Amino acid sequence: MDATTQQQHAEAFHALHRKGDPLVLFNAWDVATAKAIATSSPAIATSSGAVAAALGYADGENAPLDMIEGLISRMTAAVSVPVSIDLEAGYGDTADAAAHSAARILKAGAIGINIEDGLVSGKRQLASPEQHAAKISAVRDVAHKSGIRLFINARTDPFLLKFGSPEECLNEAASRAKIYAEAGADGIFVPGLTDLALIERLVQLTPLPVNIMVTRGVPEIDELARAGVRRISLGPWPMMAAMRVIGEAAAAVASSKQYGTFLQPNG
Repeated sequence: MDATTQQQHAEAFHALHRKGDPLVLFNAWDVATAKAIATSSPAIATSSGAVAAALGYADGENAPLDMIEGLISRMTAAVSVPVSIDLEAGYGDTADAAAHSAARILKAGAIGINIEDGLVSGKRQLASPEQHAAKISAVRDVAHKSGIRLFINARTDPFLLKFGSPEECLNEAASRAKIYAEAGADGIFVPGLTDLALIERLVQLTPLPVNIMVTRGVPEIDELARAGVRRISLGPWPMMAAMRVIGEAAAAVASSKQYGTFLQPNG
């Protein structure tokens, strides 16, 4: 992908984060799913958990960065819409490590990343906000030097990691959103936040576009839109649903000894 096209994709991706009309991302995990999703979606985003599972690894930066970089290169070559990558915690605990990883992802054609503060030295725990802000700042510098307006979606995990009461988790997320915005983040991603009243308050407490991940108990898309959410991610659920369908279909063929609908053009 040439730099002009990549920058155009970056600008288009930023513009998709609209108030009242959130970007809904049906997350991909390989080139085939990216191509299928791109027929009806204005952008592609990966789920780290789904990508890792497809490659035979556990989530949590266990899939080698070389594999991720190769996947992104093939994915950006295969679709004509913006591609954003779940970069987990930046593949390292330092700002330099995150900057190095981001540079590789940018070279592969990505125009956005998720970078999370809930993974430190391979363990699920909250990094200090200053440590994560340093990563964001370093990534922003790399993107600026590349000439690409990379969308940095800062993920914060107080709710997932049960930092405290829902009120304490909200306050921590809002505090971190402010710090991450000052470091150069473009969005704030808060997995595990499902209460509509708390979501509305978070939207009011931060100028950053709020990204909510779909899980049990999450309000419907229209409710999130009215609350001011500007991005909704389906995360690993599409892959889990696909694997369930494949498993059920395989079981049906095994038990019936018939091909079923697989030989029908629209089966």
